[in-house]
Formats: sequence, structure tokens, C-alpha cells
Amino acid sequence: MKKISLLILCTLFLVVGCKKKNIDNVLDEGEASNAKTVLTILNNHSKQNLDFQTTAIRTTSTYDDNGDTKKVSMDIFIEKDKQILLNVRFIGIPIAKVYVTPQGVQYYEKWNKVYFEGDFSMLSKWVGTDLNFNKFQNILLGQALDTKSETTKYVATIEDGLHKIKSKVEEDIQSAYFFEDQNGLLKKEEISQPSSNRLVTISYPEYKKVGKYTVPSEINVNARQEKTLHLNIRYDNVTFNESLNFNYKVPAGYKKVGIK
Repeated sequence: MKKISLLILCTLFLVVGCKKKNIDNVLDEGEASNAKTVLTILNNHSKQNLDFQTTAIRTTSTYDDNGDTKKVSMDIFIEKDKQILLNVRFIGIPIAKVYVTPQGVQYYEKWNKVYFEGDFSMLSKWVGTDLNFNKFQNILLGQALDTKSETTKYVATIEDGLHKIKSKVEEDIQSAYFFEDQNGLLKKEEISQPSSNRLVTISYPEYKKVGKYTVPSEINVNARQEKTLHLNIRYDNVTFNESLNFNYKVPAGYKKVGIK
């Protein structure tokens, strides 16, 4: 279980499991058959932006690191654009907290009594791609990571019944985004770095309505670097605009560690 909270966090940042479908409030989706412009696709997707103050997401998460499988429960508290707190438990026992703000990342892990504090540059170097608070928040909410640049930089095609947009320029780190047709929902994004044989795929099998909000039912992350990591996060319960406790304090006697 050593470093499990950090592994979960980094796998999320790098940016597929299965379960029985819960048909309650699941959104209908449309298959892409007619080409659309990049601007139209992104405008449709932007309609799903969530306007909220706070959200609490109760999850069951399965993490597979080259055959070493762990199952944990995780509560994700988000104060939009300000802070994110992850409470991680194993068989009901609290084992770690992760606290993320626009300024950086902190976490502590109880079993080994260690903690970490740092900005995003250290994590970016460790995972090999640029990271920030907004990207992490977007992953959790089913929003595309990096599509705020000029739309003329992208090209749109149809692939496997989804609208695909990607950069026209082949760069060392390449991103592609896949959207369903009816609601502009993000279904998948791929981040690759061919020079380092890195490939990360983040997929969203389905979405559901929670009141007026649209949220993923689960997130699947496959990350291939020197080894292969799989992370499935199932959203068991989601609520919005409740008063949440973002208390984060490293217990006394813990040892500070870095990321190598």
C-alpha cells in the first residue's frame, strides 16, 4: 500500500474497467455521422460546464499496477476552481489525504507516516506531462483538458462514431479528444508522447443527471509508460452545493518525502 495515494493522484493527472450499467438518469448519447467544425464541437461540449460552488463525489476505485490490484473507497470534495480534497480509505480505514490547490499538491499517508508538499512542476517532471489544478479538476468533471486554444489549431474528424479533434501540428506531447454527437459529452481523451513511449487514455463510459447537473458515472484511466497502470473510479453518489469540510493537516511526527 506504500504510496498508493500518490499513485492514484499521478494516474489521474496523466491524463478500462467495467461494471453493470445503472440505467437511472443515464443520458442518451448520439453517434456521430455528419462532420462538424471544431468550433461547433467545442461549443456543444462547453454547454456541459458545471456551474456549482461545491460537489462531493463518493467513489469506489480500483487500481491495478502491473497486476498488483488495490480497491479503495475515495471521497472527492471540490470547491470549484479553489481546492480539491481526496479522502482515501482501504477496507473502511482512512489511509491517506490528498489536498490540491492552484498553488500545488500536498498529501499524507498514514501507514508509513510520510507526507509530501510541492508545486506542480515536480509532478509534471515525474509523469512527463504538464500538470495544473484545472486539468485535474477537469478530469474529475468530464471536461476536456486543453481545448481553450484557438480553434484554428485543431482539426476535426469522425472516428468510431465519435467526433475527434486533435492539433494540426505534431508535437512531442500530442492530445486527442473524442465527443459523442447528441450532447457534446467527452467520451475519451488520449495523451501521447511517442518519443518516450507514453500513452494515457481517459475514458467516460456514460454520464448521468444529478438534478440539473451532468456528471460522469465512472472514469477509466489507462497509462502506459515503463509499466502499465489502470484506474477505474466509479461514482457511487454525487451531491452539489453542500457545506463541506476541507480540513487538511499533517499529523505530528510524519516524515517529509519527495518524488524521485
